[in-house]
Amino acid sequence: MTSDTTTRVSLRLKNDVHQAIIKEAAAQGVEPATYMQDVLEQAVILHLPEDRKRELKNTKDLFALAQGEARKVFAEGGFTEHFTLTVIQKLMADSEAKTLYEEIIGTDAYTDGAEKKTPLNMYLGWYIKNAICAQPLLDGSGKARRAFVKNEPIKSYTLLTTL
Repeated sequence: MTSDTTTRVSLRLKNDVHQAIIKEAAAQGVEPATYMQDVLEQAVILHLPEDRKRELKNTKDLFALAQGEARKVFAEGGFTEHFTLTVIQKLMADSEAKTLYEEIIGTDAYTDGAEKKTPLNMYLGWYIKNAICAQPLLDGSGKARRAFVKNEPIKSYTLLTTL
């Protein structure tokens, strides 16, 4: 996702490095690009302003909590196609997770329109999905099915399946 606050970059990696990245990303339950972004952010964190350092730490901590909650719900047999919403609701019921979420977006979790909310929610969905190796539930034409909700920190999410 590109925006006025991000820059798209392209780079070439040696094949063995790329394979190692894929392996480590899978072990952490994230996409390779997400893993590489985190590695790069950590490499330059000392050169960032304090508020950005705090945001990166809070975001990393929130994603770890989301993955842990996803794995817990899944292990307890709580998987449905609405898994993402279930995990988000559990995160909002946890004071630590809710506080991290609200510090990152800069407002109450249930407030609409916060600038940082959409990208954060998108990444949360990815971390939740990847934590249990789920896949998008597809419609007859191969398009990912989505659900829309009100009165939740998220407004929509991809329905999931475990093949």
